[in-house]
Amino acid sequence: MKMKAVYATSFKGPSSLELRDNEPKPEVDADKVLVKVHCAGVNHIDKAVLYGKFGHFKVTPPFIPGIDAAGVIEAVGNDVTKFKEGDRVYTYARKLGCFAEYVSANQDNTHHLPTHLSFQQGAVVPIPYMTAYRALVQRGQVKSGETVLIHGASGSVGLACCQIARSLGLTVIGTAGTTEGSKLVKEHGAEHVFNHREQEHIRQVLDVTCGKGVDIIVETTMSVNFEGDIEMTSQGGRIMVIGRGPGQLQASAEGLLKKELSLMGVGLINASKAQLQEASNFIGNGLLNGTLNPVVGQEYSMEEVVDAIKNLGNGTGIHGKPILNIVGN
Repeated sequence: MKMKAVYATSFKGPSSLELRDNEPKPEVDADKVLVKVHCAGVNHIDKAVLYGKFGHFKVTPPFIPGIDAAGVIEAVGNDVTKFKEGDRVYTYARKLGCFAEYVSANQDNTHHLPTHLSFQQGAVVPIPYMTAYRALVQRGQVKSGETVLIHGASGSVGLACCQIARSLGLTVIGTAGTTEGSKLVKEHGAEHVFNHREQEHIRQVLDVTCGKGVDIIVETTMSVNFEGDIEMTSQGGRIMVIGRGPGQLQASAEGLLKKELSLMGVGLINASKAQLQEASNFIGNGLLNGTLNPVVGQEYSMEEVVDAIKNLGNGTGIHGKPILNIVGN
């Protein structure tokens, strides 16, 4: 049986993408499941992969991009014990392939999708929520009662951070660049939201923390915000970097040394199997009990995949996670 799929034909960015019909369905290995994809997530990492900038994914064009998706199990391998045909799931495909009508995924990276969540919401979950958990818990070692500042909080990872931090008993401060984004961040756990496009947001963060600053910052655009982050972080605080941003980093290390701050990178690709399972268990429980509520952003058809990728980080503000709707194409 054949399928429709999006292919990257070179490492020249979204312009290299083309939609193909009559492509072969993936085979199902013993420990894998075949998912009929209803929706696929669109992540910043997808854009990086299309420019050949993310070497962890050892792919050679032509290849099918896409890291996370939600859909229904169509077939299971002989060694699969966790799933059966017809199960609603979301999955994280470490070898890509989600921008297609079918994807083969490891059973350990596939999880049941609660019935109260849509397939669009399911496709929001894997990369953003796993990244957020790794930043806050596995790398940041957050504690109840601490205060966290989340930059770009209206995006998919930012909103996941807001929800996870709030569920763990932290005071959440978020930044966003639009009125709509600020409202969304407030609805999903932030006590205070400030506009990161305005320089006064640094003073505002210091004011609401009585001059102390925050215990931890989740940074999505380090090249832009680093100097301000040092000013807004409390003595001995932590800055968790999940995104470098455009351009070169221009900042002095003086404040970093004076405050004895910890600066840590966050890379989901480095998580061990045990850490991925820990994160998945936490996220799964949060989805079931409602403390975690994935936010769907702009939706696109497969034919609109080039626009979906190009619109990432276009400066207009991201609200939730963009989604490719696969079923119905």
